[in-house]
Amino acid sequence: MPQSKLDRKLTVAHIMPWSAIGGVEIATLRLTDATRDCVRNLAFCLPDAFPLKQSFEQQGIETITYAAPEPSLRHGAKYYLDSRVIAHELKRLGADVVHFSDEKAAYHTSLAARLAGVRTVCHMRVSYPTLSTRSRLCLLPVQSFIFVSQEAMRTFAISLPAGKARVIYDAVEVPATDGSEDRRATRQKLGIPDHCTVVGTVARVSPQKDYFTLASAAVEVLNKHPNTRFLIVGDNSLVDLNRKHYEDVAKRLVDLGIADKFIFLGHRTDTAQLISAMDFCVLSTHREGFPLSILESMALRKAVVATAVGGIPEIIQPGINGFLHQHADSKELAQQILYLIENPNQTAAMGQAGCELVRHNYSRDKYTHDILKAYSAVMQA
Repeated sequence: MPQSKLDRKLTVAHIMPWSAIGGVEIATLRLTDATRDCVRNLAFCLPDAFPLKQSFEQQGIETITYAAPEPSLRHGAKYYLDSRVIAHELKRLGADVVHFSDEKAAYHTSLAARLAGVRTVCHMRVSYPTLSTRSRLCLLPVQSFIFVSQEAMRTFAISLPAGKARVIYDAVEVPATDGSEDRRATRQKLGIPDHCTVVGTVARVSPQKDYFTLASAAVEVLNKHPNTRFLIVGDNSLVDLNRKHYEDVAKRLVDLGIADKFIFLGHRTDTAQLISAMDFCVLSTHREGFPLSILESMALRKAVVATAVGGIPEIIQPGINGFLHQHADSKELAQQILYLIENPNQTAAMGQAGCELVRHNYSRDKYTHDILKAYSAVMQA
């Protein structure tokens, strides 16, 4: 008797639509690591996504290079044929489920998944209150949606039945220590004097991340505390968009006369060690779903200041584990940064509160259980 798909390891193909490593990619890498004992994971990556492929391969995950089909009525034949190529690979590899890592992945490859006859799940990692007609059409074949926050599900442009949508919060592990024993050594490597306050940001340097508001706030902070340093961890060179935006941000910092107070490290794999060297963390942004960088910072006992957009207010409890500032409000952001600099005891208490929140609400075990439950549900739908 043939073995049921639910009685064996499912094969899940993750479609990665971006070349660089950002929040979507890091979240997917965490997902594949969390489910590796229960699921056979595959990663479909773009031809130039070299660091991403390497990251998956280091987990022992087979990677497949694919060219993203472009949905088009005018060039419908090409779109169909390009989708057939991916569908053939999905069948050859025995994929049971295609997990679109975000909306863009489904936009390009939902037809391929349908042609392959596999089940589909789409991870919605930011809010989509509006969608183009073409995007709506490309999402039609998707059988199940995972949202990273209640806000993302509530504001989604497409009305979904309850059984087709669920919220699964991302998760991080709380380390045994906060890494403070390496704090001084890390700062020395970065050329940061011991007496400086280090304000950290873990986010790629892209237009979505509101670095101009952070820069304006930094001017006010540095006027009162000139020994402050702003440590930025995130890609600023691997992708053309990020590289160009970094040039714009760097020019703004020069114009403001504070360029020497900012340290840009680019994409790094030692993020936890770098967060440990920070006094607290800031995320100024235009839009977010449920940023992993906030959970990572809290897990390492860091207070967090962030913009009140997307799912961020579902994590940060103002005055308890950090602060929320209004979108593009540099003055409010500056005031909150100054408070954390000038009240180190309260800042430490907020960091500890954030760590306890992560420990109890965003555990890896719960996350793994919820993801596997989503796969099981879509297989039985």
